[in-house]
Amino acid sequence: MATISELRQNEIDYCIAHPEYFVDTYGHIEDKDAEELVQPFKMWDAQREALHSILENKLNIILKARQLGITWLALHIAFYMMLKPGSTAMAVSRTEEEAKELVRRLAMMLRYCNALFQEKGHEEKGWQDAVFEYTSLELTIHYPGKPDSVFKGFPAGANAGRSFTANLFIFDEMAFQQFAEEIYTAAFPTINRPNGGKVICLSTIDRGSFFETLFTDPDNKFNKIFIPWYADPKRDQAWYEETKLAMGDKMTQEYPATVEEALEVPGGAFFPEVKRATHIDSQEMTGLMRNYVCMDYGLDMLSVHWVHVNQRGEAQVYREYDAPNLTIGEAAAIVLDLSEGEHITMYLAPPDLWNREQLSGKSRAIIFSECGLNLTKTSNDFEAGCASMKEWLKPQGKKAKLTFLEDAAPNLYRNLQKIQKDKRKPNVYAKKPHDLTHDPDSLRCFCIYYIKNPYIDRKKAMKSLHPSFLEDMDHANKEEKDYILRKYAHLEEDTEETYAN
Repeated sequence: MATISELRQNEIDYCIAHPEYFVDTYGHIEDKDAEELVQPFKMWDAQREALHSILENKLNIILKARQLGITWLALHIAFYMMLKPGSTAMAVSRTEEEAKELVRRLAMMLRYCNALFQEKGHEEKGWQDAVFEYTSLELTIHYPGKPDSVFKGFPAGANAGRSFTANLFIFDEMAFQQFAEEIYTAAFPTINRPNGGKVICLSTIDRGSFFETLFTDPDNKFNKIFIPWYADPKRDQAWYEETKLAMGDKMTQEYPATVEEALEVPGGAFFPEVKRATHIDSQEMTGLMRNYVCMDYGLDMLSVHWVHVNQRGEAQVYREYDAPNLTIGEAAAIVLDLSEGEHITMYLAPPDLWNREQLSGKSRAIIFSECGLNLTKTSNDFEAGCASMKEWLKPQGKKAKLTFLEDAAPNLYRNLQKIQKDKRKPNVYAKKPHDLTHDPDSLRCFCIYYIKNPYIDRKKAMKSLHPSFLEDMDHANKEEKDYILRKYAHLEEDTEETYAN
């Protein structure tokens, strides 16, 4: 006849083979609205589907509405994985207090699973099987004669989880963690093993966050899970309408019904007008026009954009270049090489490049000039620059005044869509996360400098032609006339006097 310990181990083995049974039979949560705080975890359909989906995939990212018990689900998956001796799980939270809370919840779950595990120091008389103990940030299950299973909680920090090899990595409320990308970069190698390791990133949305980048990237191999507000069967339309009255514009961020609704976040995006239908061109601009280059430079990133402007004052971004860790000499060489063969009217840059360095006594603009790239200083008025960008990007009929050649500036287009309003200054865009600002800062140089709505004075250009070309102009079509004006009237080399309001 099997002993109690053998029967207990048989039950654990059955739970390992049947995770849904384990959660249904031994899972517990805390429900502050119930008579008894601790309740059996009765999964809703959406939670049950998420459980299966997560267990079937190595990389998981969950975009969810608020208060749907998904953190509880992730902790039950951690508990399930710790049924195997020698397993490790780690979770990163926004603060130390939140990390402690996850460990406390897991301890509660084990305490209510006392048929299989008992707390060290509180065992029943004669207990000889697995026991658990915990501190504020760590919980350990001791298996007699076998390796321990461990759960660790970490507060957010650039090196959280580094060098801690794990079977499971939970990234709780990822969108709201300051060092999300650094933490992910540090922790991912600890679970990225060919035959093991699992990631669960979960959060409500925060536009412009690294979480959003991961969730919307179609090529990163993550299993994308969305859980809407109505996944909780107790929430009906009346609840939604009442909550919406209280939440206002924040409703779709906290309680989205669809992925699209979550990513729109009304009132949050600084450039909500930037859309494919009004801002993307399938053909490059032709005809009489000038070419400008605008840039934002720092050692962390060089961001450069090339802009056509035609005689109607319409602009089109037709090229971009982004790269980190470039010296001024390298940056200048790249910009000049990419501009070769094109007449560039001006190279526009922000005023901070004219600040003199203490050691050399030279500004970065002077060093650029010594490398062959002469820059024109734009305005440092951030609010005016943002207003100018809004004017250029505002749709006027079917198209905006400033558009993007398809696939020519993907980083700029994407970051304009993602960047948010500054929460304290709604007239400017947020400077964090900083990765989103390089490309918009580059475009801002163009928008604030080029404030007119000009047209090319073709009559003046015609008068400058040699008489021998007049007959050719009489018989030429529009493209041929434009070519003659560019080639022989030197229109592109003319001064700003050729533009009129």
